[in-house]
Amino acid sequence: MTRQQAMEDIFKARGMNQAKRDQRADGWIGGRADTWTGHYKEVPASRVSADARRMAGDSDYNAKVAESIRSADAAIDDSLAIAGLSIEPLCPSIGVIVHGVDLADPSDAQIDAIRELYLVRKVVFFRDQGHITREEHITFGQHISDTGYAYGRQHSLARRELPNEHPEILRLYASEAHPFAASNWHSDVTWSNRPPLGSILLARKSPPVGGDTVFVDAYALWDALDPVLKRFLEGRTAMHGRGGRNEVTHPICRTHPVTRRKALYVNPTFTNSITGMAPDESARLLSDLYAKMYSTPEYQCRFRWQEGSVAMWDNRSCQHYAVGDFWPHDREMERVTLLDRSADDEIPFWEDADGIRHFGELLTSEEEISKPV
Repeated sequence: MTRQQAMEDIFKARGMNQAKRDQRADGWIGGRADTWTGHYKEVPASRVSADARRMAGDSDYNAKVAESIRSADAAIDDSLAIAGLSIEPLCPSIGVIVHGVDLADPSDAQIDAIRELYLVRKVVFFRDQGHITREEHITFGQHISDTGYAYGRQHSLARRELPNEHPEILRLYASEAHPFAASNWHSDVTWSNRPPLGSILLARKSPPVGGDTVFVDAYALWDALDPVLKRFLEGRTAMHGRGGRNEVTHPICRTHPVTRRKALYVNPTFTNSITGMAPDESARLLSDLYAKMYSTPEYQCRFRWQEGSVAMWDNRSCQHYAVGDFWPHDREMERVTLLDRSADDEIPFWEDADGIRHFGELLTSEEEISKPV
């Protein structure tokens, strides 16, 4: 078999972006880049680490998974009720608004409940927190994990002046004269060999309309891939960097250090190519992955900002996109960046069936990767 034939077999096996109906010739069906008869159960299966393909054809297994989902939801509700909290889910697998907490003075029970919910729901939101000071914003972050600089271990992404006061706070301001939004899909700072665990973003001022943030469940993105493609991607790495530079490699399939679940860990903002593949083959595979990742609304939630709203997300299990549709209105956001307390867990890894961790590679020096570009 030639190299070209082998690549064609890889793409054919998963059936991604291929026409499955006679009336379609372009390979695009509905809002998704691909589909199959059991796709309705992909997200529910991902919520409890079940096998969606088995669910599609095994009614007994299907019933057990349904009961697992109901039990998991009930356990979360019970835990939150003990802490005096209630939740408003935005979608089944990712995103939930938490009610009943003051982030300026949360109780220990509330912190524990929020931390557990954060791991399950990947991103949690809060309303009416505009009264918290910057010190309280940082302190709340330290209840969850360690806090870092604007970009985690790095102070700045680009060559610009940063405020000396509160170096832990990244200020994201936009106005008519200076519009800005991170309108690209990404997980934060994957160009670093030690990307941040997560972020806590507070809206000091929000536009009257627009400026939502969309989040996507990276567990579901991985779980929904064809098994043949999963086997091809497991253990492989991709090159990440700023401005087209290759600064680090990370596993394409990333294992979460706490939940041990696998997530798809590539993004069109910082991922340049798949290691060891020809440029055209890498570009084709990444393009098809992105088509699946970002065209499937079932994997996503969308958050409408208000003044005092807070979003806290886990970079290890989700990606996000800041919708840039609110010009000419102003927006003022402040972000605290979370770092992993365990040095062993901070660097992204893929854990194989034997429990052995496989890491990427730093392609430049620690000094160079800490410099703005």
